[in-house]
Amino acid sequence: AILLGPYAFPSVEAFVSSSISTSKSGQQNVQIAGRTRTAAGSSLQMASTPSTLFTDPFAKLTSKIVETEQTVQSIERTAVETSAKETLGVLDRISGIFDGIAADAVNALPAETVQNIVSSAISAAKDVASSLDTTVTGNAVLAPVYLIVKSKLAELSPELTSELGSLPPAVALVASAGITYGLITAVLSFGKPPPPRRPYPLGRYDAASARAYFDTRLGDVIARGVEVGALSAKFGLGLLSDYLGGKLDENAERRALELSTLLTELGPSFIKVGQSLSIRTDLLSPAYVRGLKTLQDQVPPFPTAEAKEIIEEELGKPIDTIFSEFPSEPVAAASLGQVYRARLREDGREVAIKVQRPSIMNQIALDMHVIREIAPILKRTFNLNTDLVGTVDAWGLGFVDELDYISEARSAEEFTESIQSTPLAGVVSAPPVIEEATTGKILT
Repeated sequence: AILLGPYAFPSVEAFVSSSISTSKSGQQNVQIAGRTRTAAGSSLQMASTPSTLFTDPFAKLTSKIVETEQTVQSIERTAVETSAKETLGVLDRISGIFDGIAADAVNALPAETVQNIVSSAISAAKDVASSLDTTVTGNAVLAPVYLIVKSKLAELSPELTSELGSLPPAVALVASAGITYGLITAVLSFGKPPPPRRPYPLGRYDAASARAYFDTRLGDVIARGVEVGALSAKFGLGLLSDYLGGKLDENAERRALELSTLLTELGPSFIKVGQSLSIRTDLLSPAYVRGLKTLQDQVPPFPTAEAKEIIEEELGKPIDTIFSEFPSEPVAAASLGQVYRARLREDGREVAIKVQRPSIMNQIALDMHVIREIAPILKRTFNLNTDLVGTVDAWGLGFVDELDYISEARSAEEFTESIQSTPLAGVVSAPPVIEEATTGKILT
């Protein structure tokens, strides 16, 4: 009772209820928690007056217990009151910050910027939160929060009132978070250079530039994160079931194939990650190494019509004026591009032409940004003793470098020249590059 105080019993006084009575035989009885202890003779001598009552050791203990409980309850009341005051103080400060933004941000920002922030946040929120409406409106905690957020945002701009008023409650809550984030980001960016128009302005992997680029495209980041999470949920639950059931080794082969399929569904960036991991026998079990190696054969091609559009856009000519023969299907497809076997119209030479996947640079940049932002969370959650962010950066450098077909063409030429002075001359070679049909996205 002393240790647990009011958490053990509603009241220590109720538990240690002491009273002294004298039986007809002259014995003294002490009532403790409904049980009677009888003391005969001098073994328990208690006087009937208060001054002598508390000289008895047992009575002193009873008094001490009561005093301890009263002290604990007093401390608890003080702690609760202090915590409540501090919490209210924090909420007041947050409200003050929000009011400050409401007073200055909209006037300082162009109307078009505010509208773009609102539209982007609402678009992302519709994808994320539509299924939560019933929960929000029926929850005693969330419903008042929704009304408060809505009223605060209404103060921020009349445009927000009409936009948010037509949204389901859950979507409005998520949208308000995105709007607040967008406005604060815009205010904090005053005096700074505008964000880059491309995630990698110099054509090389740059995590800082990618973050600046995607900070203005929060909707894209949220949507991709939700997509990755939704597609990965089934595999994650299966893996958790194996762990809880002690079947990790037994089901490893099946899970490895499921992981390979999942990475293929997630797209080129994750396929490249899986291919990179497929050679890491120091990190993965043999079953997962075998499963991820199937990624080399599972990459689906993109439509040839899109490949032709890329070729014509890059070379600035209709494809029929460049090639006399161009097949309807590629001979091979990889995670970043695919290869066709064609024939040049000019001299009839048979060539291999590698075409980069549509919008692959932006897709890789978005995926690398999402993975890089999640990496520190994964490291803390699973207590991983490795530099996950550094690993992601290494992947990004390699993936983006592979997209520079001009650099690849130069490497092929340098390789051919250097091999001539070795015993491998005439045995090993790289095919000559057709410069007039080679660009950053096409290699012929």
